Amino acid sequence: MSPLPRRGAPALLLPLLLAMAGCQPPRATVDDPSPPFVFRSLDLRQQDRLGRPAWRLRSPETRYDLRRRVAQAIQPQGEIFENGEPLYRLSATRGTVINDGEVILLEGDIRLDRLGTRPLQIRAARARWAPGRNRLDIDRRPEAFDGENRLSSRRALYRFDEGRLELRGQPRLQHWAQRFDPRKALPTAPPDTLVSVQSADWYPGTGVLETRGQVRALRRPEGRAADRPAQTLVASSLTGNTLQQRYTLGAPLRFDDPVERTSLNTGTVTLDLAARRAAAPSAFQARRGSLEARGVGLQVDGAREQATISGGCLLQRPGERLQADRCLWNWRTQAVEADGPLELRLARNDQTTRGSRLRGQLGDDGAIEVTAPGGRVVSRFRPRASRQATPR
Repeated sequence: MSPLPRRGAPALLLPLLLAMAGCQPPRATVDDPSPPFVFRSLDLRQQDRLGRPAWRLRSPETRYDLRRRVAQAIQPQGEIFENGEPLYRLSATRGTVINDGEVILLEGDIRLDRLGTRPLQIRAARARWAPGRNRLDIDRRPEAFDGENRLSSRRALYRFDEGRLELRGQPRLQHWAQRFDPRKALPTAPPDTLVSVQSADWYPGTGVLETRGQVRALRRPEGRAADRPAQTLVASSLTGNTLQQRYTLGAPLRFDDPVERTSLNTGTVTLDLAARRAAAPSAFQARRGSLEARGVGLQVDGAREQATISGGCLLQRPGERLQADRCLWNWRTQAVEADGPLELRLARNDQTTRGSRLRGQLGDDGAIEVTAPGGRVVSRFRPRASRQATPR
């Protein structure tokens, strides 16, 4: 966009449609200035250096003070263009146009819609629009919606030329698993995930999200009652993409789920929410119920309900201990696969078995098979089951 002309330069294209509605004759006194003109409509326009439309503001009714060059607009509506094509649509309950459009103060129900196939809407209660500076400063209840997320903060700045929304003052990101169109209706159910950071920059057009400061998140798995504790996560940073639903959480990271008795301490973690996958390439310590897991390189597949440890695998629970190069564990079935060299210890059988491959199940009544190179069975056993005496 081209900058607005300064004072003394030619004014904006300002076709105020001068069909005046019932202006009363002014009472010309020294201390009582003339009342403002009342126009049926307002139509402000600005062009870029190539003569293409840059922005436009309209209002069905406007009170204009010629002396102060201030217009009070009712139900203003505007459009912001990129390369001559409309990219944003703007509306508010009322607006104050200063210096023929140098600054426009917006109040009430403010909405900024990015046009296109991907829904995006920014809402606010008060904002300051400076068309010549390509910015919209929001200082009252800013929030943005993109069909799966809601981002909010105490104040925000949207830079039209960069397509960047800067959130300052306790920004929060809320995520819903079910998509919605913010231009039609907002979700009534509580969000699945709530993330709090210190500051955030978001590029709605590309989905890029950059935050600063410590990250705190709450997540409620599908089907968990509202009165049950949520999962919690603390990390040092968060970057990602809201369109792709992929995020990176900085080290150190701590995750807790009191309902499932699950915890994780590790370094950097990457998340793919759409695929329900997570990866922690560095060393980690995890616990789920009575099972403790350690290793280097953890991949979690939520769809398959399984976790893979890439190296230095250690799985142990009371009476059972497995060490291997690589492990795979299904937390629903308790099935375990491991590749060696490996060592399995079972306290109940007072037995240590070594080999190169393991397939079986940890826990009571599970069969475990360990093999050596070439497939030869080194040890095969079944934990003893309790027996009941039978009457003779």
